[in-house]
Amino acid sequence: MNLKALFPFLLSLLLLTTVILIDRNSFSRMRAYTTQVDQSREVITRLERLSNWLKSAQVYSPSFAQEHVGSYYQLFKEEADQVPNQLHELTALVAEDRVQHQRIDSLSRLVRRHWSTIMQNNITEIVNAGQAWRLNDLFIIHKLINQAIAYENNRLETQKQELVRSTDLTSNASTIFSVLAIGILLAAFASNLAMSYRRKRLEGFLESILNTTHNTIINLQVIRNKNRIVDFRVTFANAAVEDLLAVKRTDIVGKRLSQVSGFLGSPELINRFTDVLETGQPGQFEIPYQKGNSVVWLDAVLAGLDDNLAVTFHDITPIKQYQHELQLNIKQLHRSNDNLQEFAYVASHDLQEPLRKIQAFGDVLQQQFVRDLPSPAVDMIQRMQAASRRMSTLIQDLLTYSRLSAQQAFQPVSLAQLVSEVITDLELLIEEKQAVIQLDSLPTLSGDALQLRQLFQNLLANALKFSRPGIPAEISITCQLTNAPNVSGTPANTHQSFYEFMVKDNGIGFDEQYGDRIFQVFQRLHSRSEFSGTGIGLAICKKVVENHHGYIMAHSKPGQGATFVVYLPNDTANRPPILSQITESGKQL
Repeated sequence: MNLKALFPFLLSLLLLTTVILIDRNSFSRMRAYTTQVDQSREVITRLERLSNWLKSAQVYSPSFAQEHVGSYYQLFKEEADQVPNQLHELTALVAEDRVQHQRIDSLSRLVRRHWSTIMQNNITEIVNAGQAWRLNDLFIIHKLINQAIAYENNRLETQKQELVRSTDLTSNASTIFSVLAIGILLAAFASNLAMSYRRKRLEGFLESILNTTHNTIINLQVIRNKNRIVDFRVTFANAAVEDLLAVKRTDIVGKRLSQVSGFLGSPELINRFTDVLETGQPGQFEIPYQKGNSVVWLDAVLAGLDDNLAVTFHDITPIKQYQHELQLNIKQLHRSNDNLQEFAYVASHDLQEPLRKIQAFGDVLQQQFVRDLPSPAVDMIQRMQAASRRMSTLIQDLLTYSRLSAQQAFQPVSLAQLVSEVITDLELLIEEKQAVIQLDSLPTLSGDALQLRQLFQNLLANALKFSRPGIPAEISITCQLTNAPNVSGTPANTHQSFYEFMVKDNGIGFDEQYGDRIFQVFQRLHSRSEFSGTGIGLAICKKVVENHHGYIMAHSKPGQGATFVVYLPNDTANRPPILSQITESGKQL
């Protein structure tokens, strides 16, 4: 029964339970009222008895007994001797009523104060003895008794009225809730009849839909042995089973799953189906099926309900073939990349060898034969040496760029230590440029230490190289945590945080319209006569950042310095508090 059908019954049960609770509460109130009536009547009886005894004490006395009938006084004395006990019991009866308890307590004190006197003398004797002042206390005693009796009567009347109101309210609420509960039950019964009719129509409609779908749908019922699932029985199969599994529905409905011969590895399949049913979680996996002389692959989606399991099969044989072809292509691509990397390394090594010979022979000509050569020849040798050095640097940069394609396993890297080492390596250039480098607190993050070293070394070297002549270079490296950067290619709605590194200088700058061009291989904004280089350094930076799933961009204006912004994913929150300043001497302050 679903929640929608169960709700009216739960609501009716709640209403009937409320009626029972109301009736029980009313019964409890009546019982409490009865108890209070008994107690109040007991208190009133004892107070009236006490009042009568006190009135008798004001009349009888030992001298009266000698002059009149002594038996009356003897009867009075026997009753009067019970007064202390009566007062004690009255105090216990009203112990929970603070007002009445205080009144009885005052009454007891006054009675004890005058009791011995009134037991020996009547009113006349007390007045003749000059103790008329006691009459005032005796008046107060009777007044307190009357007040206590009136208090109890008023209390009974109040509780009686409350009980009447509570009884009326309980009766009305019980009647209303009972009628509502019966009405809801009748409405739910009528609704269930209508739903049953609609369900039969929907079942027929659903079966027609299941028989028109191209996916095979079967329903399995659990078969248990000693409360352990040992097999499944096919209770339903749609029309698509005949095309996909090449069997008739009448041949498998009613059979055990283990008896359907086409399923390969039937015991393991039953175990996997059992896991889905016992865990209650939907499952999806691939199943090989023997269809005639060939094996087809089926994608099975399972959903369990009680002791039934609904299985939907979809033919994924073409997808499996594509996957196999794709894996072969990936292997070929890996082999091709490996061959290209090996070729780049061998080619660069083989290219460096003749260059070293050219440079060596050029050095010999410059050192030993420069005096015997004419000026044009010396100039040509110098140009040849400069060209060979540029070519050697170019080959080395190309080799470095090609190696960036091979990503190593990431490890925690302390950027504070790494950048300090880079600054130490660039110490001579820093002194030459009289540079001041400001470092922010740099974090430890996951990455490739060698590639990250190349990133910051190229950015710092670039800032030093393009400083303005005659002006000391000022470079700052700052870092802060930020959300996903607003960069083209950033995944939408990402919750990944990034470290934002800003490398800012006061150099010559560049026109920002060339911001994308500077990160391309061999792209230069200045001639070699102005600034040396191969045009690969910033391309290496971009490759390193991409290998670390980050982003890099540049902002600048001619003559106003440049700012390179690098975003690297925040894989660790460890940020050591390192703050240093590098001066032109390369020393940390």
